Amino acid sequence: MPRPLVLSNGSMFATFDGNLEMRDFYFPYVGMEDHTKYGERHRIGVWAEGKGYSWLSDPEWEITIRYQPETLVGSTLLRNDTLGIKMTVEDQIHPVYNILLRRFFIKNLWNTEREIRLFVHHNFNIYGDKQKETAFYEPYTNSVIHYRQTRYFLIGGMSSTPAQCLEKIQSGRYASTLREMAQLDRCGVSSFTVGKNNYQGMEGTWKDAEDGELSRNTIEQGSVDSTIAIHSIVKPDEETEVSMWLCAGRTMDEVFALQQMVMEESPGRLHSHCTNYWKSWVNKANRDFGNLDTELINLYKRSLLTIRAHADNTGGIVAAADSDIMAFNRDTYTYVWPRDGALVCMALDEAGYLEVTRRFFEFCADVQSPDGYLLHKYNPDKSLGSSWHPWYSDGEPQLPIQEDETALVVHALWQHFQKIQDFEFLQRMYENFVRGAATFLAEFREEATGLPLASYDPWEEHRGVFTYTTACTIAGLRAAAQIANILGHHRHSEQYQTAADEMRQAMLFHLFDEETGRFVKFIRRKDGKTVHRDTTPDASLCIIWKLGILTPYDLRITSTMEQLNQHLKVHTNIGGWARYTNDYYHAVVAPTREIPGNPWIITTLWNAQWHIELAKNKEDLQTAYDALLWTQKYAGTTGILAEQLNPLTGAPLSVAPLTWSHATYVETVLMLLKKEKELAE
Repeated sequence: MPRPLVLSNGSMFATFDGNLEMRDFYFPYVGMEDHTKYGERHRIGVWAEGKGYSWLSDPEWEITIRYQPETLVGSTLLRNDTLGIKMTVEDQIHPVYNILLRRFFIKNLWNTEREIRLFVHHNFNIYGDKQKETAFYEPYTNSVIHYRQTRYFLIGGMSSTPAQCLEKIQSGRYASTLREMAQLDRCGVSSFTVGKNNYQGMEGTWKDAEDGELSRNTIEQGSVDSTIAIHSIVKPDEETEVSMWLCAGRTMDEVFALQQMVMEESPGRLHSHCTNYWKSWVNKANRDFGNLDTELINLYKRSLLTIRAHADNTGGIVAAADSDIMAFNRDTYTYVWPRDGALVCMALDEAGYLEVTRRFFEFCADVQSPDGYLLHKYNPDKSLGSSWHPWYSDGEPQLPIQEDETALVVHALWQHFQKIQDFEFLQRMYENFVRGAATFLAEFREEATGLPLASYDPWEEHRGVFTYTTACTIAGLRAAAQIANILGHHRHSEQYQTAADEMRQAMLFHLFDEETGRFVKFIRRKDGKTVHRDTTPDASLCIIWKLGILTPYDLRITSTMEQLNQHLKVHTNIGGWARYTNDYYHAVVAPTREIPGNPWIITTLWNAQWHIELAKNKEDLQTAYDALLWTQKYAGTTGILAEQLNPLTGAPLSVAPLTWSHATYVETVLMLLKKEKELAE
């Protein structure tokens, strides 16, 4: 199931499914330490006087999930005619403080006053498993706390029209401080229970909620969960606000302080902080969108916000945080791929968000190997991520890398410098990253041809000498030469430029196929000879002109692109471009000439970008406009872009959202606006 709602502040990250149930909860890194087990969910239920109980996942609910415009704040409409209520739910993570705030505005559709009870269930897997956890009711703050080692999660809440309070609140026994008096005024949590789950057949405390009452068990350890209830009296056709918050910290005192902030600031004021911050952030460039359709502009801003949500405050940019991909290979996309990050950074820099990209470059410098290369992928805490690239294969050792991941970071850094002109940062990055990376790129070559040695392709499926990787390496070496030159390191600049020039000549000689009139996907070399040529049409060949290795007008490029369109276009009502012919990754039907593979957002927009580059008048831009409208059509109601689509239905496949998809959309919009301006001059 896609994640139509993702919220983040760069250290706390939460995703919600189509039933508004939390499915992923990361802290203290974006994409690392998912404290919700794959397949589990944090339920929300409602008990309405006179009608009984219903979970939001029950079919009688009508749910429409949206974001508030230009923010990372959810705004969901819910209606249940059986219960006779409707709700608006505002979900947000504070941009500075690690507080997930959920505000439920409940309206009673009956003509009599009724008690409405909201139940919120939490089923944490702290540190990724279900053991050694404690959950307990804390009376002095009237909250439930889950903890294990240095991870603490406090759950609290309040109602604007409380029905009843806990006995201790009613007696006034602890109303001795400003915080406690504020809580007494709005009563807070009305009931609670903690218990065992996923253990000896126990389903969890959520089952206890279904009769509208909770047993108020105060503490459990091991495999635990909890449910809180907030009871409200709701008058006919009036609205009650129920707020629930989840505070995350490394100590108990830290989460106590965060709850104190909620009580003193109020949920309404924190909501204003959040909406105002994100509206200011996403509009800081004050960009002129010309005549671009409103929906396309909205998706551009949604894409920027989605990218920022996936950018950890320590620099890593994760590919995706949708854990449902676990069903495919028992792993996720919650890693920092240097390639993805570099391409995302180029889009962000073009959009004016250089402060986010700067942290990414520093991240790469910190994880770079002593020999100068970057490995497959990394965790957001800068540790090495999982990989399926072997260090030993066919009886020989090999370097398990994708060389483009090193090269593209250098290229993106040069693009970044051209925007910001920060010489001191560039010098520091040269010493800490560029020199080692460029030396590796210049030396990791076959002596006889000057081509890169074998590494893995961008789709991470084959090993060989790829046209895509060669183009990326040329761009990385060129960028390194320019960086070295502008900093006065002329000997190194000449070394890198010479390597780039030699590699470009080798690419044209060895990787362009005269017979087909297009660049090959890859070759394999052994003992100084080419032993295999793979001519599979592959969208990654777009990188040749995208990085300026050849111009978009070069006859070898136009021939390659025209053939890619013939082979990769999906001939269904959905349309779009596949990655390459006979692509079986997440295939819903066996690949054919009509359906060479599933359409990808990235590859479809690459084709649009080529048409933008070639455009000589406004009419020539229609293909690009159509591609943007196509992307918006399949973005879903909240503007979330998947990795790929079902070619028969258009439903999202693999992960959703994918950061790279959103970055490519941003890049395409900016290219289109730039071209429109050029054509108007």
